[in-house]
Amino acid sequence: MKQEVIIGVDLGATKILSGMGTPDGQILQKARTGTPEGSPEEVLDMIAGTIADLIRNARTRQYSIKGIAAAVPGPLTFPEAVIENSPNLGWQRVEFKKELSQRLGKTVVVDKDTNLAALGEYYYGQDKKYKDLLYITVSTGIGGGLIIDGQIYHGHRGGGGEIGHMVIDPAGPECRCGRRGCLEALASGTAIALHLEKLIKAGRGRQIEICGAGAEIGAAHLGEAARQGDSEAVKIMEELSAHLARGIANLVNIFDPPIVVMGGGVMEGLGDLLLEPIRTITREQVFPLHRRDLQIEITRLGDDIGLYGCMAAIARGI
Repeated sequence: MKQEVIIGVDLGATKILSGMGTPDGQILQKARTGTPEGSPEEVLDMIAGTIADLIRNARTRQYSIKGIAAAVPGPLTFPEAVIENSPNLGWQRVEFKKELSQRLGKTVVVDKDTNLAALGEYYYGQDKKYKDLLYITVSTGIGGGLIIDGQIYHGHRGGGGEIGHMVIDPAGPECRCGRRGCLEALASGTAIALHLEKLIKAGRGRQIEICGAGAEIGAAHLGEAARQGDSEAVKIMEELSAHLARGIANLVNIFDPPIVVMGGGVMEGLGDLLLEPIRTITREQVFPLHRRDLQIEITRLGDDIGLYGCMAAIARGI
């Protein structure tokens, strides 16, 4: 009997992760490349070529291809998978599923990246231990996915989970979506980089700059400076954790999930330095009923979570 495999692609604002895995969660092959700055058509052509290479590779190994899935940034309609207006990609109304399926001559399952990440966490990360789960990614942007009774919550038109555009501070910085004070504008990797850049230009982020050692300054350098006790870095970390905890607490009070799983480059880079204050502040702000057994943790699936989500989408369907 031939080994069944699933082909997946996780399209991000800065990187594309592609690979092949088994329905039981074993990744057999993966590759990461930067997201090209070309038009949507050029990016689609590149992704189609990558998938075609994976199909040929699978056939060479005599694998049976169970299905193909792609995770893409939102906002995204469902089930049509039209990217309506993506702040992080700068795309307007791209019929992603239709265009990619036509290029390949095969049907591709497409959903929002954070939805599939949540599904991957539910199916492989937590081994279906919790029937309800909230996943939050803090990376270039901020997004979320919600699993209710073992199923992705898509909302009326597919827009469920756009938590990065929950307004936390109406007087806050302008967001790429056009509004002010969105969680993404306050606590995403992009927001952190902009904040640090302004701080260094003002001469108030010397220790952060030293930690960067000439590299592009980001969350990891902020964390290193905070661990060394730099007052500016510690202050920024306090603000970050407060913003994120406020957003999480709002969602926990509404949906009452038993577990919140966090991922993305910022969470991976800062780890417990950010997670512990988020846990403390969130538990202070949620109803007593919700805080009783609420778990908040960082995903163990790492940067491959989108690929796991693609595998789960085909293995169990969405």
